[in-house]
Amino acid sequence: MTICLLIFAFMIVSFFMKKIPMSVTSMLVMVLLIITGCIDVKTALPSFGSTTVVTMVCMFIVAAGLSRTQMIAHLSKMLYKVTKGSFTKVLATYVVMTCILGQFIPSIVALFALVYPLVQGMCDEMHISPSKMMYPIAIASVSCAFIIEPIGPYAAWYITDNGYLQSYGWTATQFNMWTETSVIFPVGIITLLLAIFVVPKFLPEQPEMPTSMVQGHELKHQEPLSPVREVLGYGVFVAVIIALMLGVPSWEATMIGAIVIVASGVLTEREAINNMNMDIILLYVGVVVMGNALGQTGAADMLGKWLASILGHTTNGYLIGAAFYIVAFLMTSVLYNRAVTTVLEPLAIMTCVSMGCDPRGPIILCALASMSSLITPMATAVVPMAMGAGGYSQKTILKAGLLPGVIRGVVGVLIAMTLYPIG
Repeated sequence: MTICLLIFAFMIVSFFMKKIPMSVTSMLVMVLLIITGCIDVKTALPSFGSTTVVTMVCMFIVAAGLSRTQMIAHLSKMLYKVTKGSFTKVLATYVVMTCILGQFIPSIVALFALVYPLVQGMCDEMHISPSKMMYPIAIASVSCAFIIEPIGPYAAWYITDNGYLQSYGWTATQFNMWTETSVIFPVGIITLLLAIFVVPKFLPEQPEMPTSMVQGHELKHQEPLSPVREVLGYGVFVAVIIALMLGVPSWEATMIGAIVIVASGVLTEREAINNMNMDIILLYVGVVVMGNALGQTGAADMLGKWLASILGHTTNGYLIGAAFYIVAFLMTSVLYNRAVTTVLEPLAIMTCVSMGCDPRGPIILCALASMSSLITPMATAVVPMAMGAGGYSQKTILKAGLLPGVIRGVVGVLIAMTLYPIG
């Protein structure tokens, strides 16, 4: 048990320090667990071929097929036509456009890098200061992406959540396709309104620092697909989503979709491989193996009881949910958001399991908080990108980002812990 806890502590510290890629840390942790006897090879290695992993990989390919179509280009042109008018109308158009695109583009950094040139061009054309536009666009990129999970690249992410639940010993309830969306979507709509009507009031009229071009992983321009492949890009994605909603096994639906996407030429073999997001896959596998090891050695039960004692054995679901949101929000302010959710989700499950309560609400609130903290440049690369594009100081983003974070927390806790009470 002691060795397992030490390896768990190493994993947490390594995730937060970011000296080693998180996926590499995850694999190193798995090797250490096997070598030290905390888990056996026959239990650890099959995680690579689990139905959850197959579903994740195939869904990434299906979503990439949709992104390969001209959907984004057509959507951008349509919204561009309605940007003539007041500042609020212009801002609202680009915030909404960013939110819509964020449901399909799997990287918030790529999303911001995609939208930023359009926003900068409109600022130049209409003589609007970029300091009034860039931070609301950053909020939309981070806090309003993936708010409708069933239509995005994380449509099958609920399978991943269920994998975590099972690994850490909870089987009484499960996530479905709409579980997280039922909380994140209404909070996202409120966030859009805040980004359009409230946040600009906290932003300076002119940049406080010299502005700079955003450097990010921009989406590469590609030639349009043939009409048949264009239709297949849309059709396969829709078919996979419908199949998941009808209860077809997730790995079957997504794998068939991925095969059609590649076989039809919507994506080349290399494009499909590049979009498998293996860093996420390896990260997930390592964390699941860590969970199995904690459970087998009894360390998970001990950690859960310790965290439950910190909460004072309260049975008030709203207080428990608020505690996890606040911890995740503060941690994300100084640490990488993916690292925070990767660490806190297992801790939330272990805590709730030891208390005998449903962990779905706290898990959703951890994810929500990691998408809410934009008050420092350490949470996500989008924040320093926006600071450079809008010429913001640290004081400004703290002032502008704190209120949306608090409001998202209050609304999120009320919705999550009402829909998914602990008892």
